[in-house]
Amino acid sequence: MSRLVNLAIVVGGAALLAGMMLTNPDYNSVVRPFVTKVSAGDTGETRMFAGRFEAWRTADRVSFDSLGTSVTRDTEGVFLIVDLELSGTIRSTMVDTIWEGASKRRYASTKRVANVPRQVDQLWLQPGLSSTTFTVFELPPDEIEGGAAGGDYEL
Repeated sequence: MSRLVNLAIVVGGAALLAGMMLTNPDYNSVVRPFVTKVSAGDTGETRMFAGRFEAWRTADRVSFDSLGTSVTRDTEGVFLIVDLELSGTIRSTMVDTIWEGASKRRYASTKRVANVPRQVDQLWLQPGLSSTTFTVFELPPDEIEGGAAGGDYEL
């Protein structure tokens, strides 16, 4: 009788483990970004932050003050300057911004415009507090029309 009980325990445990393996999400499903699509003017919310696309403008040249020095940058493409309203949702976090162009290529915000007050990569988002910020992308001109803004959090 004890052999049958031991065998039943082993078979039951193996069945439970097999069930867990079949229903457990794979690694790529766990770490992939969650995409949230919203209409223009609406606020998109993810696990770590919420954001709204406020406005955008383009420029061939940008000038800014960085660490007490006036800096001017030119580009062979176009600078896309995006105004955002962001807030943290469950804990303090920072955000990296991306632009997905019309060709589906993804562009990170440019590092050529850095150390500017209120810029998104200088900003810690706090839960429940809204922050008005901006980010700058350096793109080919044909990537703006039909493109979309996005973000990814950093801990």
